Amino acid sequence: MTQGEAIARQAARENLQRELLRELQLAHRIIRNALAVMTPEQKSEWAARNILSGSDSESTTRAHEREAVIAKAFGSEM
Repeated sequence: MTQGEAIARQAARENLQRELLRELQLAHRIIRNALAVMTPEQKSEWAARNILSGSDSESTTRAHEREAVIAKAFGSEM
């Protein structure tokens, strides 16, 4: 691999990381918006479905996990 190819590959990787972080941030916002308009019954049903699918954690929406990843990404960019 040439130096130019290595630089291009690194730039592509960094661009992908930025895109993935942006998508994670948007998903986080969308989930919070959905929660704001859901009834308690709907939230309970969502939690039950997450448990059944193995997608549960300490919270129904994995908000803490997303927040930690977002914070870590911004900490590494500074």
